[in-house]
Order: sequence, then C-alpha cells, then structure tokens
Amino acid sequence: MAAAAVLLGLALLAPRAAGAGMGACYDGAGRPQRCLPVFENAAFGRRAEASHTCGRPPEDFCPHVGAPGAGAQCQRCDADDPQLHHDASYLTDFHSQDDSTWWQSPSMAFGVQYPTSVNITLRLGKAYEITYVRLKFHTSRPESFAIYKRTHAGSPWEPYQYYSASCQRTYGRPEGHSLRPGEDERVAFCTSEFSDISPLSGGNVAFSTLEGRPSAYNFDESPVLQEWVTSTELLISLDRLNTFGDDIFKDPKVLQSYYYAVSDFSVGGRCQCHGHASECGPEEAGRLACRCQHNTTGVDCERCLPFFQDRPWARGTAEAANECVPCNCNGHSEECVFDRDLFRGTGHGGRCLRCRDHTAGPHCERCQEDFYRWSPRTPCQPCDCHPAGSLRLQCDDSGTCACKATVTGWKCDRCLPGFHSLSEGGCAEGWRAGSVGGPEHPAQWSPRGLLLNPEGEEELTLPEKFLGDQRFSYGQPITLTFWIPPGGSPLPVRLRLEGAGLALTLRPSSLAGPRDAGQPGEAQLTFQLQETSEDAAPPLPPFHFQQLLANLTALRIRAGGQSTSPSGQIFLTEVRLTSAQRGLSPPASWVETCSCPKGYTGQFCESCAPGYKRETPLGGPYTSCVPCTCNQHGTCDPHTGICLCGHHTEGPSCERCLPGFYGSPFGGRADDCQPCPCPGQSACTAIPESREVVCTHCPPGQRGRRCEICDDGYFGDPLGLSGAPQPCRRCQCSGNVDPNAVGNCDPQSGRCLRCLHNTTGARCERCEEGFYGSALAPRPADKCTPCSCNPGGSVSEQRPCDPASGQCTCLPHVTGRDCSHCSPGFYDLRPGRGCRSCKCHPLGSQEDRCHPKTGQCPCRPGVEGQACDRCQLGFFGFSIKGCRACRCSPVGAASAQCHENGTCLCRPGFVGYKCDHCQENFFVTAGGTHCQECPSCYALVKEEASKLKARLTLMEGWLQGSDCSEPWGPLHVLQGEAPRGDVYQGRLLQGAREAFQEQVTGLEGAVKAAREQLRALSRSVHCAPAGTEKTCIQLADLDAALESSEEEILQAALVLRSLVIPQEGSSQPTTWSHLATEARALARSHRDTTAKIEATARRALVASNTSYVLLWSLVEGTVALEAQQELEDRYQEVQAAQKALGTAAAEALPEAGRALAAAQQADADAALRPASLAAPAGLQKSEAGALGLKAQALEKTVASRERVVTEAARVLQATAQAVLRKTEPLTQLRQQARAALTRASSSVQAATVTVTGARTLLADLEGMKPQFPSPKDRATLGRKAGVVRGRLLADLKKKTKQAERMLGNAASVSSSAKKKGREAKMLAEDSAKLARALLRDGKQEHRRAGRLSSQAQATLRQASRQVLASQTRRQELEEAEQVGAGLRAVERQIWESRTSLEEDVQALLELLARLGSLDTHHAPAQALNETQWALERLRLRLSPPGALQGKLRLLEQESKQQELQIQSFENDLAEIRADKQNLEAILQSLPKSCASWR
Repeated sequence: MAAAAVLLGLALLAPRAAGAGMGACYDGAGRPQRCLPVFENAAFGRRAEASHTCGRPPEDFCPHVGAPGAGAQCQRCDADDPQLHHDASYLTDFHSQDDSTWWQSPSMAFGVQYPTSVNITLRLGKAYEITYVRLKFHTSRPESFAIYKRTHAGSPWEPYQYYSASCQRTYGRPEGHSLRPGEDERVAFCTSEFSDISPLSGGNVAFSTLEGRPSAYNFDESPVLQEWVTSTELLISLDRLNTFGDDIFKDPKVLQSYYYAVSDFSVGGRCQCHGHASECGPEEAGRLACRCQHNTTGVDCERCLPFFQDRPWARGTAEAANECVPCNCNGHSEECVFDRDLFRGTGHGGRCLRCRDHTAGPHCERCQEDFYRWSPRTPCQPCDCHPAGSLRLQCDDSGTCACKATVTGWKCDRCLPGFHSLSEGGCAEGWRAGSVGGPEHPAQWSPRGLLLNPEGEEELTLPEKFLGDQRFSYGQPITLTFWIPPGGSPLPVRLRLEGAGLALTLRPSSLAGPRDAGQPGEAQLTFQLQETSEDAAPPLPPFHFQQLLANLTALRIRAGGQSTSPSGQIFLTEVRLTSAQRGLSPPASWVETCSCPKGYTGQFCESCAPGYKRETPLGGPYTSCVPCTCNQHGTCDPHTGICLCGHHTEGPSCERCLPGFYGSPFGGRADDCQPCPCPGQSACTAIPESREVVCTHCPPGQRGRRCEICDDGYFGDPLGLSGAPQPCRRCQCSGNVDPNAVGNCDPQSGRCLRCLHNTTGARCERCEEGFYGSALAPRPADKCTPCSCNPGGSVSEQRPCDPASGQCTCLPHVTGRDCSHCSPGFYDLRPGRGCRSCKCHPLGSQEDRCHPKTGQCPCRPGVEGQACDRCQLGFFGFSIKGCRACRCSPVGAASAQCHENGTCLCRPGFVGYKCDHCQENFFVTAGGTHCQECPSCYALVKEEASKLKARLTLMEGWLQGSDCSEPWGPLHVLQGEAPRGDVYQGRLLQGAREAFQEQVTGLEGAVKAAREQLRALSRSVHCAPAGTEKTCIQLADLDAALESSEEEILQAALVLRSLVIPQEGSSQPTTWSHLATEARALARSHRDTTAKIEATARRALVASNTSYVLLWSLVEGTVALEAQQELEDRYQEVQAAQKALGTAAAEALPEAGRALAAAQQADADAALRPASLAAPAGLQKSEAGALGLKAQALEKTVASRERVVTEAARVLQATAQAVLRKTEPLTQLRQQARAALTRASSSVQAATVTVTGARTLLADLEGMKPQFPSPKDRATLGRKAGVVRGRLLADLKKKTKQAERMLGNAASVSSSAKKKGREAKMLAEDSAKLARALLRDGKQEHRRAGRLSSQAQATLRQASRQVLASQTRRQELEEAEQVGAGLRAVERQIWESRTSLEEDVQALLELLARLGSLDTHHAPAQALNETQWALERLRLRLSPPGALQGKLRLLEQESKQQELQIQSFENDLAEIRADKQNLEAILQSLPKSCASWR
C-alpha cells in the first residue's frame, strides 16, 4: 500500500504525456513549455538536527533479540568516539543494507518516553513540492509519531500525518478519516498502520502527500493541494516508544533496550519552481534557488521579471507554459507594474512607469500633457501655448493651441481683430462683422456705437457672453438699440440663433421709434426667444429649441438691404438680453419647471436620477439614463456609472464584500455582507461547501477558525472562552525548549510542557531533581548537570544534591562533590558505612595517607606492612628513617634476616658480621656453597705461618726505616732482589701462563675490534686521509694509539709463547725474573695506553655528538625542530646522569685501589714466609715455595682480571649511556619520519582510489545512455550524471584538500629526516657494535647483557616497522596526539631500561670491588664462585622481557586503531559506489510510462 501511494504521488506530480517534458523550458521551435527540476531525494546529504542524541554522556544500549547487533549483550554509544557515535548525520547519508548506519536517541533509562518527545528537523533550504516522506527504523517503529511541515520560513508547523495506535488519546484525532469532494483537503490523517512493535528492526514508513486527496487528479487546477505539498522544513516528532510492557518494572537493562533509532530519512520531491525552471542550484550567496526561465524570477520563480508584467504571473501547466510577457512601453521606459483593472479592460496589464522623452500613458503611447508630436516616430515637443490666450495648454498633433474666443495665433498669443489687451480673460470684447456668407472681420466700434452699412446687407456676430446655456432666457426679449439720424428709421434686422447643430432666424416682434425712446435719435427692436414666435423661420419643435438654447454657439444680427431712411449714419449702440440667474430672488416667473420621467431629474430633466447613470459614460445630458448595476448596495455616479457602494461592499459593481466582512453581495439585501467574527474584524472567508466562516488573517500568535486559540508556541485566551480575555504571548520557557517542537507550553496557562536540558518548573526555570546548575545559563552545556552521586559514598541515591553547587550528602569520612572518594587518611569506601581510618604508623609511613582502595600506607625505605609498622625481610633498625638493609651473604648466612644490631646468623663454618668468609682453619669447597674444615695437618703449617708472619712484621718495619718505596712482592723475588726461596712449582707457573695468555689474546681482539669501529666511524663522518677537521684529527690520533697498543699486545703474546717453564724447582735463579719484569712493565704500558684510549674516545664522542647536533640542525620542518628541542633536553638529562655515574665510579675506584694494595701486601707477606722457613726443614721449604707460587699466580690473575673488568665496566658504562643518548631520539625521529611518509603515501593512494572509483562510476553512468530510446532521456541521464559528478568532484576536492593539509611539507621533511636518520643510524649501530665488542672482552655475563641490549633494539625496530605498516590516513591533530602519547610511552620504557641498566652497572662495580678485596689467606676460588653466582642472579634479573611485552601490546593497540581508520576510508569509496546504485534504484522504480522522467 505504501509503495502504491508513493507511485500515485509520482504520477500526480509528473508532467502529462501530452505536455512538455521536464528537460527544456522551450521546444525546438523556441516556444515556451512547462519544465520541472529533476525528481530527487531532497534529504540526501543535508544535515538533519535532532533534539536528543545518545552518547552525551556515554551510555549502554541493549538491542532486542532479532535486531541487528543483538548477539552481544549490550553496546556502547559515545558521542566523542568516531566509532561509537550515532549522531543525526547518519539520517541522511547514503543508506546501505550491508553497512548500516543510524541515528539513535538516548534510551528510556534517560527519560525518553511520552510525554517527552524527540524531534528530528530537516531544513530543505527552499520550498520543495514533496511527493513522499520515507523513514526506515533501525529499531521497532514507534507507537506514536507525527510528521509536520512548514510552508515557508517562519510560518507555524502544520501537521502532515499522524501515526499512532492511540490516535484519539495521543493526538485527539479519529483514526482512518477520509475526505469527500468539496471538503478542506489540508487535513492530516491519523493511522495505526505502522504502529506495531514488529518487526524489531528495518521497519519502513512511507507517507504520500497526495494519497486520499480527491483533487489529486486535477493537481494543476488545485491551489489548495499545491500549497499542501509545498514545504521548506520537515519535523519528525517521535512521541511514544513501542514496548513489550516490561518497562514498568524499571529494570535498567530493560530500559536500555528501548530507544528510537532511524537508519534512513528520505524525502522524495522536486525543487518548487512552478513549472518555470528545469534546474535548481545555489545562487551567489550560497542559498538554493531555481534557475528561472519564462521571464520569471524569485527563489521559486514565483513572480515575473520587473519588465515582464503585461499579464499576471501564473503557474506553468501541461496545457500552458504561462510565460511572462514584456510590457509595451514603445521604447520609452524599462519599468512597469501590473494593473489588474487595465488588464481587465484592455487585455494588457503592464502599466509603464517613468516614461521618458515627455511621453505618457499606460504604454508611453502618447505625449505627456502640454506636449505634441507630428507622428508616432517623432519626439514629443512642448506645445508652448500662451497661458492667457489659450483655452488649455495642450495643443493638437500639429502643435496648434486652442485659443480663447477673442484670441488668435498658432500659440494663442495675440488678439483677434477688433479685440485688444490679451489677459487671463482673453482679449477685450470685440464684435465681428462681414457680409452674409462672406469672411468676417473685426467690427469697428466707435464712441457712438457700431457703424452699420445701410447700402448692403451686413452680418454682425455677437460676443461670447451672449452664448452658451441660455435656457433661463427662454421666452424673454432680446432688445437692439440703434441711433438713427433725425427723420430716419431703423434698418431691416433679423436675429439668427445657432447651436447643437440647429439654426433659427427670428424677426423683431416690436419697434419703438425715436419719440417713444428715452432719447432723441434712438430706436429699439425687440425679439422673443421662443419657438412659438410667428416670426420664427423655419419653425422648430419645442424640444429642439430647448436643445438649441442649451448650447447656443452663435448669435448673429443681419441688418440692411432695404432702407427707407435718408442718408445718414446708423449706429448699433446696445444689445440687451433678459435672463434669470440661480439663487437670486424674487424668482423669475418665466423660467419653467419640467415633469421628468423615471430615471431623470433636474429643472429641465437634464440629469439622471439617483440610481441611474448615462447609458454612455460621459455622454452628455441628452444621453439616455439607465439603472445603476450596483447589486442594490448603493447608487452610482450619473455621469461615469461607477458605483458608490454601501452595505459593506466594494468594487465597480459592488460585487464583493469589504475586508473584514463576508457573504455574497449578489442578493441585493443590506445584510448580504456580515462582519467577520475575527479579532479586530480581520479578514475572513466562507467555505463554499460547508458555509463555515474561517478567519484568514489572524493576529500574530493566534490561530483557529475564529482565531480563538493561541498558535503553537504562544499561550493565552484571546476571546475569553475560559475566563477573562488574555492576549496570546510567546511561551516563556527560559530558552529550555526545542524551538522546532510542537506543544512546548500549555496554550492557556503558558506552563511549559517540554522542558529540555534537565530543567523543570512552570517556566523551565530550575533544574530537575537529581540535577544541579543554572537553568538560565545561555549555553546548554552550562545548564543542569546530573548529580551523579556515588551510590557507595552518598547517604541515599534518592536524596537530591544541592541544586546550586551539586554537592551530594556524603557518608562519614567521604568527600568529593559526588561522594566518590575517601577523605585524606581514610580508605575502603563501602555503601552505608563510609571509609575506614588508614592508621598509618607515625614512624614507618611517609605520610598519614594511604591507598584509597587497599589502605596501604606509603612506607619508608625498608619498611613494609599495610600500616608500615615493621621492617622488610632482610632489613633492620626500624626508625624515623626507615630500615637498613642487612646485606647478609646469600652463601654464608642461614637467613636473609639479621639481628637488630645488623649482625647476620651464619651457617656452620662461616664468620663475620655478614657471614661472608670462612672461619680460620676452614676453606671454601669446590662448589663454593659452604666452608669445610682444613685437615689436621694444616695446624702445623698454621703455627709456622704465624711465626713467619711475626718475622715479616719486623722486616716491614726495617724496610720502612730504610726508605724503601715499596715492600717486596713476588716480582722482586723473581728478579733476585728478595731473599732466597724463589723456587716455584713449574706446574703452577704453566697454569698462570695459560690464563695470562688467554687474557692477552682477548685484549688483542678487543683492540682490533675497536680499530674496525674507529675506521667505520671515520668513514661515516667522511674523513679524508688528510682530513683537517677537528673530529677527523681526533679520530686519527685515536687510531694511532690503538695501533701502538695492538703492536705491544702482539709483542707480549710472542714473549708469553716463547717462555720456557721449568718442570722442576731449582735453588738457582731462572730467566723468569727478567721476563716477569718485562711483563709487569708491559702491563703498566697497557694500562696507560688504555687510559689514553679512553680519553681519546671521550673526546671523539663529544665531537661526534657535536656533529650529530649539526646534522640534525639541517633537518627542516616543525617535526624536526620539535625533535631537536626534545633531543637537546634529553641530552642534558643524560649528561647529568653520566656525570653523577662518573662521580660514583670515581668514588668507588680509590676503594678498589686500596683493596688491591692490601692484596699485594698480603702477597708480599706470603712471599717472605718461605724465606724465613728455609733453614728448619726441607719439607717446610717446599711447602713455603708452593705457597709462594700460588700467591704469585693469584696476584697475576687478580691483576689481569682487575684490569679487564675495570676496563669492561667503564666501557660498558660509557657505551650504554652513548647508545641510550643516540638510539632514543633516533628511534623516535625515525618513527615520526616514517609515520609522516606513510600518512602521505596513504593519503595519495586514497585520493587515487577515490578518483578511480569516481571515474568508474561515471563510466558506468555514461554506459547506461544506450538503454534509453530518445535523446531527451539521454540528456536526463546526463544531468543526473552531472549532479553525481558534481557531488563526487566536491567530495574529491574536499578529500584532496584534507590530504594536502596532512601532507604539508611532510614529503621534504620525511626525505631529509630519512636520509639523516640513516646516517645517524649507521653511527648508532657502529657504536653498538663497539660496545658489544668491548663487552665480549669482559665476563660472559657482560656479553649476555650486551646481546640483550642489541635484541631489545632490534625488537624496537621491528615493532616500529609493524606500527608504520598499520598506520593510515588520520587528521593531523589526532595523529600528533597519538604520536606524542606513543613517544612518551617509549620514553618512559627507555628510561626504565636505562635505570635498570644503570643498576646492573652498579652491581658490576660492586662485584669489582669485591674482587679487589679478596682475602689471600684462603683459596680465591670461593670469591670467584660468589662472583659467578651474583652474575647469574644479574642475568636472571635481566632476562624477563616484561617491559618489551608491554610496549608491544601498546603498539598492537595503536595498530588496531589504524586499521579502523583504513576501514572508514574504504567506507567512503563504498558510499560513492552506492550513490550509483541509488540512482539506478530510482530509475528502476519508475513505471515505463514515465520515460520522459528518465
């Protein structure tokens, strides 16, 4: 049914088959025809507005089973998350079934349910003729919702359609209303067809604007329906949710499952152009407007162009295009207006304005007043009529003026002959004389009178004062007075009257001679002005005689011809006419009064009676009088016939009621027009079918058939229907309502009904319970905010917070506005109870605060316990400074815990405060795990050794007294400078040589590796063989020093290999003394060389760092500058850390030196002991010699290992710090450069894909052309393709600009940074190789630490490549923030790694110190085993890769976010492809009969 309705609307709004197509506004012959814009989805791409949208604050929603996404329990809506928001932009975007997007309201848990409405407003930008409105719901369809529309901007909302299962209860409308012909068709229906809760998702609602309207099939002739389908804005009011009834239990999960969600909002229609435009687009100001044809203009082509007003504007139809016609102003004006009366009278309504060239008239067709022209093609010229001599200033077409009777001339500027003194009254009176039938000439008056010619017949014409309307002289005499000579008689005289096309000659009726006259010589002739005079010739009927007198144009006197008087001059001295005048008394008895027939009046029946008019307007007094045609509502002007209307009517024939009255004035009754029952007697109209009176111009804010109710958005009682009248005023809701909503306040009381922003009150002037803030704040974000009291920390959830501050009522020891955390000194927040006291120990804790969840106090060093009330295991001395470490030997102590005085509990055989060495007469076993008692025979040796020790003490005193620089040692014995007793066991010497040779070999390899690294470094800084730069010179010095060291080491190795070790002892000196001396000197030389190498390496490092900074200063761009600043800051930090570490090492080295001196002194004691025992017995001598050999071997081993370990530790420290300084900023910079390059490549690739997709889509659209049979159809498709092409190009331009903004100078910066990073990377890798080579010369544990560091760097590089591979296009600000967060995380992890490495170096230094303090009284194997055990523990501590795993997890999370961005970009391409599918769907949905549409 819905589809049929939509097709019906399409058919009704489509052009008729016989009419014009919608493509062109003119046919092939140039004739105008109706044209229409393309039918489209007017909502697509326009941003809709919603009064409520989920996600602010973020919330969970739970789709019903069966709805999309219902597999998971609940989902999240977050307005700030691009992946989780559902804003109103999804209403009008491209709708795809495969990838649906939707707008969503807050759930019922946030109060969205009747009577709270959710409004969706769509502004179309201009008027559209709407065919259908379609909504596709993502959830179940609402139980009640309505569609409203606005006909024009600022007009009130009008209901379009109601959908409800409770029409009467919700909207007060009956269900299923239908219309009959003649009823008002602008009525919104209510139906329950789409109000069922099923389906749970994907339900459609289609509303056809013309369905059920009887006049739909005569749409072009129905202004009511044309206004009904016109809309500029649409409002969807979602009023009541559909539920299963389980919402009454207020279960949060249930309430979260009810909400409004719309996936598509479509509006089918055309841009309203009234048949005068085929296109609609943005104007210069950016506003949408029709591109008008047919000489029309306006946003909707709703009026004619200014000069095209010759006929009234009309809508274009299939039968007539109703093109606007230009005004005919004859080229004398470019402005005109439409004059309806002129159009009704002449068929041309264009009245020209401001005519030029002195023209005038409705069409500038004549000259203006007082101007003339010879022909229509000549310009108008001034008449220049003399203002005194002319009757009027207007002349005729020849330029001749109409002169007064006594004036003559082309311009009436001179007097006639016989007249003089031209003035406003004309020339002074003058008579004219002449022969009968001949020309006239001015009569010559003399002081005696007008001389008459007695010889011939003469005719005199009387002046104007005797002419005109002389009916008041009817029957009265006209007397002529003559002066005649004595004895003479008057000449024969006749009087001729002319006028109204009639003429009459009168003869005198009496003659008075001179004797009878008052004076001698005068005679008088009398004529009677009446038709019954016997002297009249020819006789006239009375009516004609009256007609003659009414307009007497000439009065002539004919004298002479037959004279019997003696010769002499006869003069006419006077002419007197008796006449009456109006208003004078007494009344003239001779003036007659006529009895007029019906329709006439006046003394002579010369006027039309009231109610009558001249049959011919302005036809004169002798035109017949006919009754007025005023519908008996007044009289009319007797001359023009225009009605003077009464009875509240108007019009030329009183054919309509005055504004403010209604009725039919054709009844002829006084009450035909009744006053409108509207406020202020405003205009109204009566519906012809029902005769119901409806007010059409209600005052602002009022509506209704009688303006009896206030308009939506107003309140009051204008007619006092419920009490005292109250004017309609706007709703006063403090700005807390949706201005587009319907029913914001009660129409009578004004109480606000739809408060928003969590406000309430009669004027929405305060916050709702459970909210706080200012309801009167100007911005919605500053208005009422939820209390959000923590249920665990507040007294009661139902107890509201302070409405102003929002402070909740908290439980004991709970603080915060929302009672969300414990007060300082308290923890463990629990509902109904509050927080518990921390009870931190005053000595063991750092402050009287604890963790808010666990209650753990911050303990001092070495202190543990929740309250910090006891020492940790392995610590002692609980005090205000914490506890000190026991440091018990892990091998010799029975427990890690010591006594309160710091002494440890030792295992059997161990002694010392820390149980760190065996007691006397005990030795460390081969495994190094416990002390074993020596054999009983060792007691004898011990006794003798004590005696020897005493003698050595004496000898030491003697030697000190003899200024010996140093006591004798094993080397002195070998040189023969010591007492006899240098017989060593060859077997022990052989083992010492092998150990020493191994160390020398390792040192040789280390020097070679250092030289290789030095050569690589020289190549990286481009040092020529004769380079003069400071860095190159230092590198050359360092290479020379290394080469010298290598030669000395090789020489020492040769000496060791050529050394012959005797197999049996001898009492004679051997060559060992000389070789040992050389070896000792060589060792010292090596030590000095190593110091030089270290100093040179440090200088090279400083120079390298300086070069490094200079290289990076070449990198351009904001990213490089920021990285440089960050590198400088970190370099200062590392320098400070290096300085502190060097100070600590410097402090530890003297202690190691002192320990080494003590060991050498002990060796000397052991060497002197056999000499004192040589005499007693051979057995003792042999044992003493063996002991001396052991001491010598031990001294060599310790010395060699001390050198190697010291050098390895120092090199490891310096190298580790250098690697940290170099690799950390380089890694960051490399990541930033590669990220910028990746973003640039991704943006370019995305733009390429977009262009390819657009070209493919356009090619597909062009390929559809052959499917249409006619060129018009292909042109239509071309226009649609043009629309799509425009949208695609606009989108492509926008995305290209985004790519350009993202790229910026990233290409140049990335290239330069990549090049410099590669060089710096080579330097860093060379330094790392050097560090690993030096570490291999140390203990195995150092090599393992080096490998771990290398593996960590490799892992970081591999993880960086994975992150760079997963990054996609992102806006520049978001990318910077994410990169910054990642860099900070890497910085923290590298800092942790550096801290851990520094701890490991410190541990190595401690081991070095322990090696230097070996007790020579016992076998050194125990100390070495302890060292090996400590190094094993160090290796185990370095093994866990927890930090790396954490970083990898962080990088994986960033990779997932980048993949989501890639997916969003692919969605953009899918939208473009779907646009094509939408066009094809629209074309396929039209019937075949609508081919012209396609």
